[in-house]
Amino acid sequence: MKSAERFRIGDYDCWALADGELVYPGATLLPPEAKPPGHMSVPYLAMLVDTGSTRVLIDTGGGALGPHTGKLPESIALTGFSADDIHTIILTHGHPDHIGAIGQYPDAALVMMRMEFEFWTAAETQAKLERGRLYGLAEMEPLMSASVRDQLVPARDRLRILDRPTDITAGILVFPAPGHTPGHAAVLISSGRQQLLYVGDAVIHPLQFEHPEWVSAFDLAPDETVRARRQLLERAAADRCLLAASHVPGAVGAVELRQGRFRWEAASGDKSQFRTPSMPEDHSPN
Repeated sequence: MKSAERFRIGDYDCWALADGELVYPGATLLPPEAKPPGHMSVPYLAMLVDTGSTRVLIDTGGGALGPHTGKLPESIALTGFSADDIHTIILTHGHPDHIGAIGQYPDAALVMMRMEFEFWTAAETQAKLERGRLYGLAEMEPLMSASVRDQLVPARDRLRILDRPTDITAGILVFPAPGHTPGHAAVLISSGRQQLLYVGDAVIHPLQFEHPEWVSAFDLAPDETVRARRQLLERAAADRCLLAASHVPGAVGAVELRQGRFRWEAASGDKSQFRTPSMPEDHSPN
C-alpha cells in the first residue's frame, strides 16, 4: 500500500515512504530464542528529504521484487514530487529491497560506500550468490545477484563512491555502519537543533531494540552487526534524535535507554510488531 508520512527535521521536510511489503520465513529474521512465527510480513520503507534546494531519497525500494512491492513511486507522488524531482539517492546497502528500482530514477546521482559496491560487484561474491553459498539461502541468493547485475552495475557511471563519512549536502551525513553487509551505511539528517538517524537494516525488527544481540540470517557479520546496532541506538538515545529504519513498523520514532535496555516508541503511535500472515506468500532476501 502506498503511503507518505510527513514530518519535519528543523527546516527540512521529510517523508517516510512505503514501498510495500514482503513475506519472509520468520527464522530468517529472528533467532530461535525469539520464537519467531513461520512467516512474517515485512514492511519496505524509504525516506525522502527535501532541504529546499535538494531532494534526497534514501534507498529505492524493491521494485518488482514481490507481488506487493514497488509502491515507492506512488508514495513519492503523494508528497507532490515525482521520480524526476529526486536529485540524489543514498543506497544504504546492496540488498534487492534497497537497490531494486535504481532504474526508475535515471537522472538521480547515486551514493554508496566503496566497500559495499566492491563487495557486491566482486566476481567471488556473484559466484557465491549464484550457487547459494553466501548466506546458505539458495532460493533467495540468485535474486540478490540479479539485482546487482541489472540495477547497480549499469548505474556505475552516476555512482559517487564514498571512502569515509561524508556530507553529501548540507545537513545530510552518510557514514559506515557495517555488519549487516560489509559496507552498510547509516544516514544522519540534521537541521537546526533537530536530528534524524536513519539506520537502514542495522535494525530490522522491533524486538532488536530490547535485544540488540539478536541477529538475522541476512547479517553477514553478526558480531559487527550487534556492535554497529548498539552504537547507533546509543547515539540516538544520548542525542535524543529521532530514529528510522527500513523495516520497522511505524518507520520513525524515539529510542530511550532505561535500566540498561533500549526502548522504542514509534512517533506515529503505531507500536505494532510485524504482522503474522495467515498464509505464506512469496519471499525474497532482506
